[in-house]
Amino acid sequence: MAAAKLGFAAATHGGNVLNMQIKRAKYNRSQMWIGYLLILPAMVLFAVFFVYALEQAVKYSLMDWSGVGEMTYIGVQNYVSLLGDQVFWQAFINNWYYTAGVIVLGVFPGLILAYILSQPRIAGRGFYRAVYFFPRIVSAVIYGAVWKWIYDPRRGLIKVIMSAFGNNSSIAMLGDVHSVMLGIIITAGWTYFGFCMVIFIAGFTSVDVSLREPALRGGANRFQIFAHVDLPQIRPILDTMLVYTVIDSFKVYDLVLVMTSGGPNDASQILTYYIYKQAFTLDRYGYGSAAAILLGILMIVFTLLYNNSIGKER
Repeated sequence: MAAAKLGFAAATHGGNVLNMQIKRAKYNRSQMWIGYLLILPAMVLFAVFFVYALEQAVKYSLMDWSGVGEMTYIGVQNYVSLLGDQVFWQAFINNWYYTAGVIVLGVFPGLILAYILSQPRIAGRGFYRAVYFFPRIVSAVIYGAVWKWIYDPRRGLIKVIMSAFGNNSSIAMLGDVHSVMLGIIITAGWTYFGFCMVIFIAGFTSVDVSLREPALRGGANRFQIFAHVDLPQIRPILDTMLVYTVIDSFKVYDLVLVMTSGGPNDASQILTYYIYKQAFTLDRYGYGSAAAILLGILMIVFTLLYNNSIGKER
């Protein structure tokens, strides 16, 4: 009798466990479908505004089309023409020049400033963060116009300061093919380092400060601690910022449009403005689409190569 009761209890318990597992499986399945329903609107928007737009851009890149009238299929001729277009390659080189300048004047100063402001006993830390970050929230149209006035060789701020010291010479930074990109880079770096500072401060606040004490006892100075103790701990953040900076620099458009419109003599031409000019000024929609697709491919290749090199280092 006791054995029968034990067997009945075991069977009942097993049945209850099985029922619970079935209910849990049904619950998980229902939750999964609810999750799919919740992300469905986002997926629809993604499909419409990215996948469809990308498909149309690829289609247009294979056409000779002015934006109106019939399209003429020309295959990869737009891409072949791009490879031989000196202005396109000038814009490509300018973009890398701009990127390097933003890294030097934006990322690295932001890194150093973040390290300083993340140290204990820094008075006014919140004030400095707000002041340095403020240019980042200002529209590029506004600060581009302001810096264009600063560079004005007739009545700009630089001209006024030079005149106050008795120097009446003029520096046409934005009007010289040799200095125009430098003027744009200085403007961009002025706005970018505050953004980098905020990101790096978040990284420095998470470093293991206990590792600094052994380094200090070993005779390391502040710079060595920064380079060999703190910096390796935020290396993933630095790598991410470098990739983001390159991609963001290749998307710059409004700053160049406001300050130079690609001039003088295409010396400040960059890829996004080149694409805009080809498509919407010269009515070469197919050619502009091909340039946009090629730019996207170049950015994908760069990201893959950089991530691969980071993986090998680690």
